Formats: sequence, structure tokens, C-alpha cells
Amino acid sequence: MDTSGNTLLESDWDADQLRVIEEDADSRLIVEAGPGTGKTAVACARLAYMINEEDIEPSNTWMISFTRTAVAEIRARLHSYVGDASFAIRIATIDSHAWSIHSGHDPNASLTGSYEENITRVIELLKNDEDVADELLQIEHVVIDEAQDLVGQRADLIEALVGRLPSDCGITVFADEAQAIYGFSENSIGSHRKEAGCKADLPLLDRLQAGEKLGFTTLALKEIYRTSSPGLKKIFSELRQDILDKQKHGSGLHAETAQRIRELADESGLKWTDMKVANFTSDDLLLFRTRAEVLMASQFCDLPHRLRVSGYGATLPAWLAICFSDFVELFLVERHFFDLWAARIENKVSPPYGPAEAWQHLMRVAGRQDGSIDMQRLRRRLGQTRPPVELTLPEYGLHGPIVGTIHASKGREASNVVLILPSVSEFESVEDEIEEARVLFVGATRARASLIVGERSPFRASTLASGRAHRSTKKGQSTMVEIGRSGDITARGLVGHSEFREADALAGQAFLTKVVDVVTTYKLEADPDLDWRYRIYAGNERLCVGVLSRKLTYDLWEILENRNQKRSHKPPTYVNHVRGQGCATIVLSPDDNELETLNEPWASSGFVLSPRVAAFPPFTFFGRR
Repeated sequence: MDTSGNTLLESDWDADQLRVIEEDADSRLIVEAGPGTGKTAVACARLAYMINEEDIEPSNTWMISFTRTAVAEIRARLHSYVGDASFAIRIATIDSHAWSIHSGHDPNASLTGSYEENITRVIELLKNDEDVADELLQIEHVVIDEAQDLVGQRADLIEALVGRLPSDCGITVFADEAQAIYGFSENSIGSHRKEAGCKADLPLLDRLQAGEKLGFTTLALKEIYRTSSPGLKKIFSELRQDILDKQKHGSGLHAETAQRIRELADESGLKWTDMKVANFTSDDLLLFRTRAEVLMASQFCDLPHRLRVSGYGATLPAWLAICFSDFVELFLVERHFFDLWAARIENKVSPPYGPAEAWQHLMRVAGRQDGSIDMQRLRRRLGQTRPPVELTLPEYGLHGPIVGTIHASKGREASNVVLILPSVSEFESVEDEIEEARVLFVGATRARASLIVGERSPFRASTLASGRAHRSTKKGQSTMVEIGRSGDITARGLVGHSEFREADALAGQAFLTKVVDVVTTYKLEADPDLDWRYRIYAGNERLCVGVLSRKLTYDLWEILENRNQKRSHKPPTYVNHVRGQGCATIVLSPDDNELETLNEPWASSGFVLSPRVAAFPPFTFFGRR
């Protein structure tokens, strides 16, 4: 697309979209935008219009998004509108913006503080710190996406930010109350989440609209562009109005919403027991209400697929470790990188792009003015809990269909969606039921071309304090336990000198290089010499490729404690059917203390290849003898 402002305005915008795009830069808008109305495109076009037509400085604009995946999409779309000027726009999640304020204005800022403590401190800085106020004076426009999902402390934070921005700073807020689903987690149904210390009775949108001095005007995007399917259009429009109609907010709304979705879907009545993930393609998105259901579906699929759930952290592509596991120089030049790629990646691994695009990603993250890569800076940035979106993968897994929760798929879409309706008959309150109806609506509106509705019998699972899912089997003889959560596999567990001799670590990493793009089945075996941590063995080869952290072991004992069996039973010595979806990269910053525990060359390079485990295998807890 030509990035000139005239061409931008010559695009096929409808009247409602154009009004939002062309509003004055200092206007304050709340834009009601249902699914499929072009919200993301309009949000990006509004910023592009201000930059191209109103001479707004890109570095003086903020885009606040709800998820890191949305940040990547927004960044790409803005680049198509304004070119390299998009790199100056501060596009980030609310948590990233908050950390930027915290670390930049509080010398005692720490990554180790609790989330609540850090957000509380940022709110204090916004309200009281004059240096923060001076910095905000430079901001000319802020775009806030998915505002209906900003609840609790995040809503408090945005309210404080809006109150501190200069009066001539424009704000555009995009929201859809029909898609407000973050009062719940994806772990369970009916456990409504109220955050301590928040104004739970006033959502962010109500606060902004109630503040007359804030000067917000409400506009709406009405035309649906995502789909041309008559049934889907009715879900996007008519069902949305029912969800928003407070007169219909009562007992029975969830069942009515589910039935309406069945009636308007292209196909319904399918039983999940008759469906297999392997029967679907990369254009398909299979949606479940809870993460345990996703894990169960994934566990019984031996073909490549992708997972979209929370709890797995950002995934870095395997080519990083394959190229840099033994690279210890401070700087990397383009020619050397292309040589590494040709020798180690070409015709061996199938990344989603080639060496030229990979180099561009590296340059954006850690490029120097002389055209080389600062490897120390690259490691610092990739070693963060939230590494740059330029190099992270959108899903956890390989190619093939996506299996995910509705919550984790918010803001995403697919040609074909299979929505598995949960079997729910009771809710803790009417508010819970209303929100669960919205969850169904969000799931159904991820579809562009077709929607298939499946049914499943009641599914009971539990979640530990760590977030790990587990579920007793029907006969109670074993317990399915989630493996692969963030922290289950660490660099030390892959190449640590307490866990491996150097030769064994090299052998394990060499094996992983061969299975980067394939589904691999592993076995676990508890090692008494490692405090009964589980070694990960590759199939029947008896080749150890890693050792799981103590997090899993502790959680297994917690399961026993919850059953009052801690004294009578113990975790199993062996576990089978642990599936890995290819491999990913773990990166350690140059000042990470874990480096001291690693064998060479990884202690010097900081790049380690890791199996991408995502499994829900059965654990049999045996009685003590």
C-alpha cells in the first residue's frame, strides 16, 4: 500500500470509519466497535492520518493494546500505512507501558515485585511524580484498544493515565462491551474474579464516560466486514444486540445464547468424542472454554498442531539456538549470519521466513549503526520475560490447526472455527452467567467463513495455585497433569553441568536439532540423584534431552496434599506419553546467574535449544510400601 495520506483516505472506508479516522487529533473518542467492523484497521488508520495529515510526531503517539499478539499485528499494519515512521510509535501492552514508566522514574523499580505492587507504584507515579507529568506533556495522542477488557488495577492505571495527560492530548478508545470476558480466567467456569483494591462496580468505560471534564464523545462502527455468511452476520449483529440488551440479562441467557449459536452455525450437534484434531487443517481454529479441555484434545493428537493458551510464556523460534548456541563473539555481521543460516538452517529446518527477513528482525531488536548485531543487547532483550514481539511466535507448537481457549483467541480470527460448547447448567450468580454468554459470543465471532458447533459432556478439571491444570480419570486410577508450563524446562535442565556431562548435553542438543519441526514422544523418569526431578528421555533411545524443574515435582506433591494422600502415596517413577511439538529457544541475558550452572558453549553463548513440551499425560500415584 502506498503510505501517503491521500491513498489512505482513498481506501474503501465507510462513513462511520472515516469519521473516526478524520476526527481532530485532540479529540477524545470512545468508539464502540463490534467484531468484524474493522476496528484494528481504523485504529491504525487514525494514527496514520494524524501522522500524515496533521503533522503529529510519531514518537509522541502511544498505542496501548491488550495482548502482545495484537501488538505485532498493529505494528505490521501501521508499517503498511506510514512506513518506518511506525517504529517511532510506542506500541505496547498496558503492562509494558506501565513498566516503562516504573523503570524510568523509580530507581527502586524491580522485576521481582508482585504485579499488584508494581501497578500500584505506577499509579502513584502517575498521580504524584512531576517528572512523569513532564514526560506526558509531550504526548499528543493515545489510542487504547480493547478497553472493555481493562479491569481491576489495569482500569485504575488507565484512569490515572487519562487524568494526568494534558487537556489537549487526544485519546481514542476502542471497545465492545459484548466482548468483555476478562472478569473470568480461562481455567474454570463460574469462578468470578474480583481483584482487591479495584473499583469493581465501575468498569473503565463507565469511568471515562462519567467524567464530564474528560470530554469523551461516543461514536460507533456498524458495518460488518469479517464475514459474508448470512448466519455469521446474524451472530455478529443480532446476537450481539441481545448480549448488550440489559433487559435480557437474567437466568437463562447462557442457554439461549448457546442455542442461538447452534441455530445460526453452518453445522451443529457434533460430539467432541467423534472429532479428532488430525481431521482439521491449518485454516481451522478449535475453541474450548477451558485450558484443560485444550490440553486433553492436544494429548490425543499425534499430528502437528498449535496451541493457543496462557501459561506457556513467549516462544522464541528454534533457529536462534541452532545458529547461536556456540557463537560467543560480541558482534555479528550480516555475511556471517547468512553463512550460519546456510550451514545450519537451509534445507534442515523450516522457519516461517528466510535469512533476509530473519536478519531484519535481529536488526530491529539489537542492530547497531554500523549494520551489525550487538549480541549482548540481543541476549538482554530476548532474555526478558516478555521478549520483543518481532522474534516471538504467535502460537505454541508447529503447523496445522490451532487448538485454543476462547480467552486466548480473543482478537484473533480464522476461516473456519469449531466451537465446543461447554456443558454448564449452574452459575454462581446472574453476573457470572451474563459473562459466560459473552464468552460464547466471542468464540463464535472468531469465524470468517464457517462455524461448526460441537458439544461435549461435563468436563471437570482443577487448577493448582501455580496455574497447572490436572484432572482425575474416570476410574480415579490416575491423574492427568499438565506439563510444559513456563518454568518447567530451564536452560539448566537442558545443559546444566549438575544434570549433564558436556558430551551428554551436546548429544541431547544434537537430537533436538533433528526434531525441531516434528512431533516427538518423550518419557519421564525420576532421578533420585537429582532430588527425584524427572529426566526427559527421547522415546526408546534412552537419550536424555533434559530434566524438568522442581516446579512439577512440588505441584505433584500439592495434588497429593489436596487429597490427603501425602503420607500414603508418592509421585510415579515413570511417566509415558509426553509429547513435544518441535523445539524452541531459551535465551539467557549476559548477567543471568543461571549461566554459571551451564556447560560450555552455552555458558558463554546464552542460547539453548529446548523441546517444546505441551502434554497432559496420566500420572499414577502409587501407595507407599
